[in-house]
Amino acid sequence: MGFITENLCITDQFDKVLYFEDRNITHQTDNYHRGIHIILLNNKDEILLQVRSPSKDKYPNTYDCSVSEHVIENESYLNTAIRGIKEELNIDNPTLKKRLKFKASYGTHDKMIVELFETYYDGKINPDKDEIEKTIYIKKDKIKNMLKTEKEQFAPWTYNILKWYLDLPSNIIEM
Repeated sequence: MGFITENLCITDQFDKVLYFEDRNITHQTDNYHRGIHIILLNNKDEILLQVRSPSKDKYPNTYDCSVSEHVIENESYLNTAIRGIKEELNIDNPTLKKRLKFKASYGTHDKMIVELFETYYDGKINPDKDEIEKTIYIKKDKIKNMLKTEKEQFAPWTYNILKWYLDLPSNIIEM
C-alpha cells in the first residue's frame, strides 16, 4: 500500500517470529521478514503479470507476480495473500493453493521468507492504480522466452519465481 507505515513480521532464517518492526526500518537492515506472492492463471492457462507503478520505490515499471505483499503484524501468510489479492486486484474469496515456501534475498536490506500461492480466476481484474501500472495475461511459453531475453524487464523476485514455476533453473532456496 504505497508508503504507508506497516509493522512487518521479523523472523530468523528458519521463519521463527522474533518481533515486529516498521517497514521503513526493516528495509534499512538485513533482517528476514515475511512476504507472499501469488501466481494467478486464467482458463487459457496464461499467467497474469502486473507492471509495477512508476511510483514504486523498488523496480518501478517492471513485471511483477500477479500479487506481492509483505506479511504485517498479526497476519498469517494465507491472510496476507487474501488481503493482497483484494487490495491489488479487487478479487474477493480466492481459492489459493500454497505451492512453495522459500528464502529470498531481493537485494540490499531485503531478505525474506516467502510463501508462493497459485489461483485461477477468469473474472474482471480491477488493479489498484497506485500500485499497478497495468496487468497482462501472457502465455507460459512466451514468459519462458522473455525470461531468457528480457531479464531486466522483471523484478528480481518475479524473475526467479517464474523460472521456478515454469521448471527452469532458478535461485529459489526451498524451505
